[in-house]
Parts: sequence; structure tokens; C-alpha cells
Amino acid sequence: MKYNIITKVCPICDKEFNTKLGHSREKTVCSHSCANTYFRSGESHPNHKNDDDLTGEMKHKTICFRHHEKKCVYCDEKKIVECHHYDGNKKNNSPENLVPLCPTHHRYWHSRFRYIVKVKVDEYVKNFTHLYPPSLRN
Repeated sequence: MKYNIITKVCPICDKEFNTKLGHSREKTVCSHSCANTYFRSGESHPNHKNDDDLTGEMKHKTICFRHHEKKCVYCDEKKIVECHHYDGNKKNNSPENLVPLCPTHHRYWHSRFRYIVKVKVDEYVKNFTHLYPPSLRN
């Protein structure tokens, strides 16, 4: 016998299982289900990001939806919602500068038809700033 069979305890479900010691496919967990939990969640997931690691689009969306409901401030669309930088500065990710808009109304803002959505967006930003001053935000 080339490889010794050993018994391990699954770090996910605490179930005992057998595996071949030193084999290139030596098991770490007992099943596919436990492997998905062990290797593909939290910090073990290859795409896992801590808040400190967030940059660009990911960072502003995370901040936006922590502080704003995920729905367009103009039409209440909830399925597809983008985050608009109110002052136009993509580096300013403060909650009062991020406005949830559906793709249609976001494009209105960045077009010659801005006037159609401007009053409602301006009102939303003004109300957000008054209702949730920085001292009340988490």
C-alpha cells in the first residue's frame, strides 16, 4: 500500500472520515458540502474583501447601501440600483454624497435631461443630510 489511510475530523461538521496521508488529493474535510463552507466562505474565499481592502466601485456601493435603502430615489426601483456620486467626485464616498438611482435615472442625471430628476435628487440629498448628520451615522 503506497499511502497510509488515516482518520481525520472534519473542521466544519466534526464528523470523522478517512483519507490517504500524503496523497495529492488528501482530504481536509469530509464532503463537498463541507468543502464549500470551508474553502469558499468568509476569509477563506478567494474573493473575500475586508472593509479595509474595498476600493473603487465596491467601496462606494458598500457605503451607499449601508446608509441608504437600496432603491432609486426617483422611482423606487429596487431590482437594479446604482450609486451616484452627487458632487461628481468619485473619490468622495461619504454617505451624503452617494445617491441610489436606477440606471435610467442615473443616465438622466448625466445627460442634458438632468433637469427632469434634479429637483427630486437634490431634495433627497438635503433631507438625508438633515435627518442623518454625520454624528448620527454608524
